Amino acid sequence: MIARSENGSRPHRGMHLADRATELAVIERLKSTIGSVLDPYVRPGIPYALLDFPNHDNIGDSAIWLGTLAYFRARALRAPAYVCTYDRPDFDELERRCPQGPIFLHGGGNFGDIWPWYQTFREAVLARFPGRQIVQLPQTLHFERPETLAAAADAIERHGNFVLLARDRRSYETATSAFACTVVLCPDMAFCLGPLRRTRPAQNDLLLLLRTDRESTARIPRHDLTPARSVLRADWPAESPTFRPAMKLRSAFGAVARGLRWYDPLVQREHLYERLADTRVRRGLDLLSSGRYIIADRLHAHILALLLGIPHHVLDNSYGKLAAFIEAWTPEITTLEPPLSP
Repeated sequence: MIARSENGSRPHRGMHLADRATELAVIERLKSTIGSVLDPYVRPGIPYALLDFPNHDNIGDSAIWLGTLAYFRARALRAPAYVCTYDRPDFDELERRCPQGPIFLHGGGNFGDIWPWYQTFREAVLARFPGRQIVQLPQTLHFERPETLAAAADAIERHGNFVLLARDRRSYETATSAFACTVVLCPDMAFCLGPLRRTRPAQNDLLLLLRTDRESTARIPRHDLTPARSVLRADWPAESPTFRPAMKLRSAFGAVARGLRWYDPLVQREHLYERLADTRVRRGLDLLSSGRYIIADRLHAHILALLLGIPHHVLDNSYGKLAAFIEAWTPEITTLEPPLSP
């Protein structure tokens, strides 16, 4: 049966179309796919490193981090032996804390040259640990310059034991044609969060969640998608300058209260990262829950709305990331329509 908007009108192409039973089946299928892809690289009790914690206010990346932790807790039965951000790695400490076992790199949409500092970090890890198994968790690949693609290919070939999980078929095709490594198609790690519930009652008929960064198309959706009396337009909320220091202090007290090894800086760091990611995702869930219906051009607005069961319409980003992801993983429940210019 075709889904209908709250006022009973027929949905437009691009609308989130499925009933909840179908959504839940898709979520479970994608979680299972992640397990079948990653399980060969994870052994219970074996130490592992998880690098590139997303210490910024992009809520989608925090959802990926929490989903990744949920997966490893279920399969590896332990926390990572070493964690770091891209801008503060200590490779000597990594070797001390995790002398053996795989190194996992955080997933997302920064494999390429749009966000070059993450690619620089990734290639530095490959150079520092040649021959040691490094697994790139699911990423969207996008290179605008041939020379940066060639540099990535050279770093991967020199390393010799790299596994790349591609988040869509276009990324998979790019990687298999350019890189000398194992490439596997795999869904986004945020699906390991499983089904979620709204964190608050809806306050707006329509939430327009549209990018304001370099991946924005600078366009607006079709004006007649959903008649709405109240509309909120927003992007993921920015953080105040005091947020991170306050969270660091709260995390330290929380570690003491839980009897953790608060004197161990790595334990403090791992606990802080999880608290930061959890707080950011809750902020994002609050925003998404405020809308009865959502129009968004952020991939994780789509994924989290699907996990929440909120009807939504999906627009693409500047280089087709959402279209490629939907084609690979959620075509039976979501289609995508290009927006119109203002």
